[in-house]
Amino acid sequence: MKTKRPIARIAHAHLYVLKIVWQIDKKRVLLQFLERFCTVYEYLIYGAIFTQVILSLVEKNLEFQTMFALLWAGFLPRAVIHIYLQYYTNMASPVSDVRFLEGMTRLLYEKACLADLTCFEDSEFYNQYMMAVREAKARVPKMLYDISDMIVSFLAALTGFYMIWRMNRYALLFIILPILGNFVFNGILSGRLFRLERETIIFKRIADYVNRTIHLADYAKEIRLSNVFSLLGRKYDESVKAEQKAVRRYAPVNLLLFFCFQYFTFTLLFNGSFLYAGYHTLVTGSMVFAELAVFQNFMCTNTWDFLYSAEAAVENIKNSFFIEQIEGFLNYEPKIPEDADGMIPERTIRTITFSHVSFGYQEGRAVLKDVCLELHAGQHAALVGFNGSGKTTLMKLLLRLYDPDEGAILVNGTDIREYNLRAYRSLFTAAFQDGKIFADTVEENILMGAHQTPEQDAQTVWKALKLAGMEEEVRSWDRQEKTVLTKEFSREGMVLSGGQSQKIIAARAFAKDCPVAVFDEPSSALDPIAEYSLFANILRFSGERMLFFISHRLSSVRNADVVFFLENGRITERGSHKELMEKNGKYASLYRTQAKNYLA
Repeated sequence: MKTKRPIARIAHAHLYVLKIVWQIDKKRVLLQFLERFCTVYEYLIYGAIFTQVILSLVEKNLEFQTMFALLWAGFLPRAVIHIYLQYYTNMASPVSDVRFLEGMTRLLYEKACLADLTCFEDSEFYNQYMMAVREAKARVPKMLYDISDMIVSFLAALTGFYMIWRMNRYALLFIILPILGNFVFNGILSGRLFRLERETIIFKRIADYVNRTIHLADYAKEIRLSNVFSLLGRKYDESVKAEQKAVRRYAPVNLLLFFCFQYFTFTLLFNGSFLYAGYHTLVTGSMVFAELAVFQNFMCTNTWDFLYSAEAAVENIKNSFFIEQIEGFLNYEPKIPEDADGMIPERTIRTITFSHVSFGYQEGRAVLKDVCLELHAGQHAALVGFNGSGKTTLMKLLLRLYDPDEGAILVNGTDIREYNLRAYRSLFTAAFQDGKIFADTVEENILMGAHQTPEQDAQTVWKALKLAGMEEEVRSWDRQEKTVLTKEFSREGMVLSGGQSQKIIAARAFAKDCPVAVFDEPSSALDPIAEYSLFANILRFSGERMLFFISHRLSSVRNADVVFFLENGRITERGSHKELMEKNGKYASLYRTQAKNYLA
């Protein structure tokens, strides 16, 4: 694939912005161009052309009444223009800004939700994602403004060039100065500023992380009970110093480029054109005062038109670098598209098979190695083993959050990659130990958007809470299932303990009626009695469902139909609890060790 030339890349970025804004709000594009046209041409028409017409009529000694009528006739269109500009500024633009922000946010978040989990573990992708989210909402509408400003101002400048050329051809030489200032010096400066932004984005992310960590309640206890504050402070200082170092490295050349941009664009242009016109008026006499006034009006108006056009062009060159990042993010094609189509799976699950499955989060570092297992309808399986043995990874592959590097996972004999992804995932209800509580009500945290009728919702919620062992506790709260969780948006929000949070997450799994249930360490924060009760309810809930259960407490897996013991990414032992105890291998040894601790 050939790399686009700079001009082609910039043009592509312009077209991409117009496409995005047109897709979100067509009216915004039309109104923006009309606003720029009215603003720019008003100055040209009334600052130069209308002035020239009036002064010409004065020279012809036109009657006052006629002159007065012409003035009023000339200013009526200006009044209409100002009415439209007020409408655009105070009504059309604010309303459109909200609509655009909503549309742009939706595009970014939908793409983020479609991205593979591996993307959020890839720092390069995450940097691009953060830049897209941070910059898109401001850069895209700003670039639309600059595109319209560049085009309209350029057309106005061409009109002005023609008028100046008719008055004095040599005056056009002054136009070279802003070209040199903007397109040469400011163009180089813009490229350097983008490279600086790209270099420092990682340091900004570190600083943002520290800022976020310091003020979140989740980290408050650890900060107060340890010396981690000094560690965070050190990371913050290091990121600030690194950013300052990068800025200092770019600063000397950037300052020189900015001086050259200002000197050629403004100082030489305005002072030079004024002295030039004054010379022709006072020394050569080739201009009368009226011509001098009109000439200066043309030069000032036309110069500003050109400067606006050039400045907008340079801004667009700078913005186009960011737009490339945004486009790259929005055009990202996930390895596992969330909207992937395919076969609709049966709701009856007869078999789930892992056939020689290997997988690693990073290339060359396998987490699972040649895993083979099969589960039949209604069977309850326990996955046990030491931390890092691959138990949770196995379930993530089953839910198709990742795809195996080698081998295949079959459901009812069909590779799960052939199924419609959303339909396939609807076969599973899952609770993970690192599940999150959202800043919403208990009800919404359990239903997760899957609403039916209010009566059915209430029945589902209370049934799930009962199975999770939280029914009595939630009923004791003033607002019961309508209680808001976390204090993110409400002072009255309920802050849950670790065990309470795990029960709500378990209730979330109990609320879904699916043929396969996955419970990954759902009781790690519970005491043994609460854990025993929860596991009993998980078995009761699972019934004829197929169940995958992960627990580090082996006493809770004794009733499983089959136990898979994982070690270093491989299944080293399999069988019922009784069979594995008789085998007297590592599972039996670990179980006896834990049993002694409980007895102690």
